[in-house]
Amino acid sequence: MLGYPKNLYILPLDHRDFLVKILFGLKGALNVKDHRLMEKYRELVFDGFYAAYKKLNNKPELAILVDEEFGSSVLNSARKKKIVFCLSTEKSGQSGFTLEYGRDFGKHIEKFHPPIVKALVRYNPANIQVNRIQLKRLKQLSDWCHTYGYKFLLEPLVPPTVADLEKCHGRQDLFDKNIRPRLAQTMVKETQLSGVEPDIWKIEAFESTKDWEKIIPVIRRGQSRSEVGIVLLGRNASFAQVKRWFNLAPREQLNGFAVGRTVFLRAVEEFHAKKINRPAAVKIIADNYAELVRYWTK
Repeated sequence: MLGYPKNLYILPLDHRDFLVKILFGLKGALNVKDHRLMEKYRELVFDGFYAAYKKLNNKPELAILVDEEFGSSVLNSARKKKIVFCLSTEKSGQSGFTLEYGRDFGKHIEKFHPPIVKALVRYNPANIQVNRIQLKRLKQLSDWCHTYGYKFLLEPLVPPTVADLEKCHGRQDLFDKNIRPRLAQTMVKETQLSGVEPDIWKIEAFESTKDWEKIIPVIRRGQSRSEVGIVLLGRNASFAQVKRWFNLAPREQLNGFAVGRTVFLRAVEEFHAKKINRPAAVKIIADNYAELVRYWTK
């Protein structure tokens, strides 16, 4: 059955190009030593997650999202500990959606047997030709997941076009408030019409409760989509901003959230710079994640 009628509080730790650039000042392939460091940082964040997991009495709604490139050990640990985990499938840093392992994507998913398979796509309805290609690739993944019994999570980011920014005097905040909500609704409709059917949508936070109330019926339109899950995306915002978005969201209609860098980035950066030790970094991550879970569920 399509959908995910459970709560889901995701800690995403699948950032690749972003973290490589932040930590190493690079874009592209790492040397062996730095690649191993990235793997260690994945393990560090997971340890923070697991400390919060135990602190919150092994709540089954807690989940991680991680990639194979740097997170194989984390994926295996999560499976062993029977924690819900999501596996990224997209190639990082691409302007258009591309499967990380091309035609072999199914083999890599089956290697870990994740409860949830995730794809990130940048989708502005104005980019018609690019979207046509992306939707074709996403449908291949969506169909495969449903054929083989995997839940499919889609994370669509809606970036502004040059024309969008011109309308907003170059201001991202005005785009997010005045234009993105309408584009997001169109994006959902076009995705569904193409035959791509996520079990879970990971949606960028809105600046108005009304915008949530408009998009939720679009996501869940039709009897077959009535159980489709929706989680709020944190967008690397401050704790204060994320909590503000939590307050604006109709939480009783959503399944939860997916907040990553807000939780772990400062701790990883300071540990990388040798400003704090590993136990301190783990504690910061655990405390931050637990705080958000408690805030959402209060």
